[in-house]
Order: sequence, then C-alpha cells, then structure tokens
Amino acid sequence: MSLKQELEALFGEETVRMAMIQEILAQRYIQQNPAKVRENLQRFEKLKTFDKQKAFVASFTPEMSRAIICALLCNSASKVVADLGAHAVLDKRMGRAVLGGKIISR
Repeated sequence: MSLKQELEALFGEETVRMAMIQEILAQRYIQQNPAKVRENLQRFEKLKTFDKQKAFVASFTPEMSRAIICALLCNSASKVVADLGAHAVLDKRMGRAVLGGKIISR
C-alpha cells in the first residue's frame, strides 16, 4: 500500500484529494503553526497501529489535516517543513527560542 493510499484510508479519499489541490493553504498553515504541525507529525509517527492513527487524526481540524497530508505527500509543503526544521536547528545553535518559544532537542 502506498503512502497516499494509507492517508486515504485514514483521512478519506476526498480529504486527501482536496488537500493536494489546496497545497498552498497547507504551506501557509505550516508556516503559521510550525510547532503544532511538528508536534502532530511526531505524535503521528509514533503511533504504530492503524486504529490509533485513525483515532488521532479524527481530532484534527481541516487545516491540520491538510497540513499533515501535504507535508507527507507534496514536495513544496515538505520543503516548507524542511525549511522550518533547518531554521529551528540554526536558532537552537544560536541560543534563540525555537518554534513558538520551545527549544527543540534531537
């Protein structure tokens, strides 16, 4: 099963299709809410069963669903996440607050 098919099973085909069409909105949401997106991606990654993942994503807002889907499937949204991560690492090295005042750790 491909990643897209797995996301369709979790979020629904229509949600995944619409998220990919609205990729620019996902990029904007990721840029405006980097800590939330990062935290949800990390929590999602740790869930090992489909049922736990499904229950977790059921609580997402439409904006968060779009951001997570695009972060995992769309190159430009993935680049936004990667850029945020690179900036966070640089900020951490310079002793500045990272992602909404939280210092990230490896």
